Amino acid sequence: MLEQDQKAKEIVTTNEAVHILGISKQTIYNYVKAGKLKLVYEDWQIDGTMRFYLDDINQFKSQTVKPVGLTVLETANLLGVSKATIHQYIKAGKISASKINFKGRQTVFIKEDEVEKLKSTQINGSKRKMFFTKDLDFYLFGLYEIPNSNEKARIIELNENGEIVAKTNMGELLNKEELLNRSFKKSYEFKQATHSTKRGSIKFQFPFPQSISAPIFSIIDSFYRNIGHQNMNLYLEGNSIKVEIKPIKLPYNPAQIEQDLEILQNCLIDGKLSTRPGFILFTSKQEQLTIFVQDIVKEKIKQIAVDHHSGIEGITEKLLLIGLKEFEKSNKFNT
Repeated sequence: MLEQDQKAKEIVTTNEAVHILGISKQTIYNYVKAGKLKLVYEDWQIDGTMRFYLDDINQFKSQTVKPVGLTVLETANLLGVSKATIHQYIKAGKISASKINFKGRQTVFIKEDEVEKLKSTQINGSKRKMFFTKDLDFYLFGLYEIPNSNEKARIIELNENGEIVAKTNMGELLNKEELLNRSFKKSYEFKQATHSTKRGSIKFQFPFPQSISAPIFSIIDSFYRNIGHQNMNLYLEGNSIKVEIKPIKLPYNPAQIEQDLEILQNCLIDGKLSTRPGFILFTSKQEQLTIFVQDIVKEKIKQIAVDHHSGIEGITEKLLLIGLKEFEKSNKFNT
C-alpha cells in the first residue's frame, strides 16, 4: 500500500486495539499469529508496538460480538433436546433461523421469541419421554438398515408424539417419512418378554456417543434384543443416556464381553456386575430382609403407604433408612 494511502486510514496501536476489542494483549498476538488480524507493518518490533488499521479492528469486532439470538446448542439445551433435533426443526420449518458470520465462520442463530414459541407448544420437558412407539416400530437408539446395503441409521430422538430423528452412518439426519422412503428396516426386533418380578434394578449413565456404531449403542442393542421393553427404561438427560434394567443373565459373545464389561462398569450407577462363561450377570444391590412387627406398627406403615400413594415395601424401606440416619446421629435408641 502507498504511504499516502496509509496516512489516509486511521491507525491504532496494540493497546488501543485491546481497548476497542475488550480482550488481552496475548489474545491480540494469538489473532495475529493465526492470521485473523493483519498488521500495518510486519516489522512492528521497530516501533515497539503492533499497529492496525482502525477499519480492520472495527470489522473484526463486528464479527466477534455475539449477534442477538441463540445458537443451536443454546436452543437445544433450553428445549431439552439434541442439536440434531434443532436442525430438524429448522429443516421442517418449525423454527426459523439465520446464518451469521460469527468469529470467522457462518453460525446459525435463532431468535429467542421463536424458541419460546416452540417451547410453549411442547409437552412438559421434565417428563421422561417414551423410548418406543406403541406399535414398537421405532425405539430410541434402535438400529435400522437398508437390506442388502451398507447403509445404516439409528434413532437419536423420539418424542411422545412418535416423531423421530434418525442419524445415518453418513451423518445425514432423517425424519420418519424420510427414513421409510429410503426403505430402512429394523435390524432386529424387541425381545418379547413378560414383566420380571425380580427385585431392584441396575442403573447406568452412558455418555452420548457421536458415532451410530459406537460400542455404547451396541450395548443398548443387546438390551433390546435380550431384555425387552417391559423390563427396562431408557431416556435422555442432558448429554447422557440413562438406562435401568431388571436383574438378568445376559448372553454375550466371548470376543465382545471384555470390552463391553469395561464400558458397563465405568458407567454403572447402581447394581452389581459379574461374569460367567459366555454371560454377564446384572444383579441389584437389594437384599431380602424379613422382620416381624406388632400389628399396630404394620397398620401404621400401611396407612403411611396409602397416604403417600406407595407400596408397603417401598415405604418400609424409606422408614428404615430414616431410622438408620437418626441412629447414626446419636448412636443410641430413643425410647
